Amino acid sequence: MSIRKIVRLAFLSAILTVAMMAIKPLPNIELISLLVIIYTILFGKDTFIVVTVFTLIEGLMWGFGLWWVSYLYVWPLLCLIVLLLKRFIKDDFLIWAVVSGVFGLCFGSFFAIAYLPIDPAYALSYWIAGLPWDVWHGAWNFILMAVAGKPIYNVLKKVKI
Repeated sequence: MSIRKIVRLAFLSAILTVAMMAIKPLPNIELISLLVIIYTILFGKDTFIVVTVFTLIEGLMWGFGLWWVSYLYVWPLLCLIVLLLKRFIKDDFLIWAVVSGVFGLCFGSFFAIAYLPIDPAYALSYWIAGLPWDVWHGAWNFILMAVAGKPIYNVLKKVKI
């Protein structure tokens, strides 16, 4: 792996961390989904490394709780979804906004999977209790991608760090 690629992966991971911290006070509003989608469109499978580094940083900052286990598969799942869809969707950011919105809507159900081995009833109640927040999350994911997706994509495509 070249030094340029290592620096790119570190830089993209750092951007995810800064983006998470920048709007942390806003409940269930995040830029990570938007950035992971754009990163995966532009950098393909390398994004798996980026989200792994990001997840590790999150664990170091906030502790390695059960929520962290969910991050180990939630963000790679989004990468996989984008990899499977990008040849069909290409750079149509209205459709990517729908993908991002649906991912936000499903986020709580993906998160609840980590609780299944502990107590399936708790996992179900966790998911149901969070449904209003998942709707909020999905709506904001859609809005952010619809408004900022294309401009951020264009900047990163030009820079292609």
